[in-house]
Amino acid sequence: MNKTVLIIEDDHAQMEYLKQLVYEVNAAVNIYTAMESAGAYKILMEKTIDVFLVDIILNPKSSSDTSGIKLVEKMRSIPKYMFTPVLFVTSLEDASGYAYRDLNCLGYIEKPFDSVNVKRMIGKALNYSTEKEKDLTICFRKDGILFPIKENDIVYIESKNHVIYIHLANGDETRFPYMTCKQILEGNDTSHMMQCSRSIIVNKEYVYNIDFVNRYIELKNNLGQVEIGITYKKKVNSEYEK
Repeated sequence: MNKTVLIIEDDHAQMEYLKQLVYEVNAAVNIYTAMESAGAYKILMEKTIDVFLVDIILNPKSSSDTSGIKLVEKMRSIPKYMFTPVLFVTSLEDASGYAYRDLNCLGYIEKPFDSVNVKRMIGKALNYSTEKEKDLTICFRKDGILFPIKENDIVYIESKNHVIYIHLANGDETRFPYMTCKQILEGNDTSHMMQCSRSIIVNKEYVYNIDFVNRYIELKNNLGQVEIGITYKKKVNSEYEK
């Protein structure tokens, strides 16, 4: 399972340099970027981020700006991010004490960057266990009762005639009535699930090969294939360009 990194940095050149260093540590990571707090918050709510690189000062025009710290304060109130590794990017000499004490910061990266030290810190953050990912569940409702199913057990979800069919890795199939793909995606943290057609959501961890010409996704472990809808082709392609 590939790790995800969110870099929050207002300087484009420094952001690109940090991206380069992250890829030098692990070329398989998925990197998201934001230049201000609002954009970063949208990403961290829509995705599940494993490591944060956060510039403390996101508005250098303000002499008192610490919006990066405020973002992490807000993020720590979200259960899934209570212990996610955070590396602060800073040129402030006195930022480390507060970051360690109150925000459970893993460390801080000083400007100007020392590439060796930065990569060491990134490697440390990426090596943190992400047990939370193993326990991610998607909840389905039936007769007023919620049924959680582990995301890792789901290969793909199919909607047919107002019934949701859950195709599991062990070959079983579970059904839930009166649900749509949209309701599933909006009501759960589904960072590893991708809608590839109007009626199909596929778990990206089970994607073995994608044939964009013939519009289908081949699944791992001989679990078959699912169709890519014409209007979803561009969206699926964008998922694999990150």
